[in-house]
Amino acid sequence: MRRYTAVPVALVLLMAGAWSVPANGSVVVNGTRVIYPGQAREKTVRLTNQDHFSNVVQAWVDIDDPVSTPETADAPFLVNPAVSRLASGSGQTLRIIYTGEGLPQDRESLFHLNILQIPPRNTAHADRDQVLLMLRNRLKVFYRPEGVAGNAGQLPEKLQFSLAQVGSGWHVEVHNPTGFYASFGSATLQVGNHHLALQPAMVEPFGKAEWALPDPGRLPDGVVQLRAQLINDYGAQVGILHELSR
Repeated sequence: MRRYTAVPVALVLLMAGAWSVPANGSVVVNGTRVIYPGQAREKTVRLTNQDHFSNVVQAWVDIDDPVSTPETADAPFLVNPAVSRLASGSGQTLRIIYTGEGLPQDRESLFHLNILQIPPRNTAHADRDQVLLMLRNRLKVFYRPEGVAGNAGQLPEKLQFSLAQVGSGWHVEVHNPTGFYASFGSATLQVGNHHLALQPAMVEPFGKAEWALPDPGRLPDGVVQLRAQLINDYGAQVGILHELSR
């Protein structure tokens, strides 16, 4: 008897949620993030199927749920088409449409676009048990109202960094006084010849974050410099350099 098992979406997301679709194959998404201007009627995302076989693609937007499904998606956005079939070598444009639900107008709001790739059954082994593994891309969607003051290009000069000690440990405090999200690719403290890698977290609009040092012990003597890579609207990294006072 031939059996074909499709792994449930929730389980697939646990298995594949951190995977990235390889650049030399599979369904490739044009871009690493989506900026949705508040005045836009829709925003489009381009997909290309680089596999030698067809794929079915399912897409939806959630607020902040890494294991969301199309049934549990809770964001005020529709994706059209929600399900599509991409032939080998073909492309597809997804239209993201804001439904008009009330969102803050003085700052960005963050959502996530999920793109689930469902490959076909391997007909060469149709007489064997098969497990269908689905790959998912998850992109940040920034809804940017017209009422946000300034522009995202000013973010590097607006961010404020300071060094603080709590007990015997040190951390970097980051203050974001703007209405834009601040996303970082990396951050390091340089103290003399010492390089201390940080784990930078995204800082929400008008918010603060604390980046703990990997070693909670004594900070080496010397001038403390913060070197960070801020990710801009195009997915490129912009260097930031700040000298921090103890």
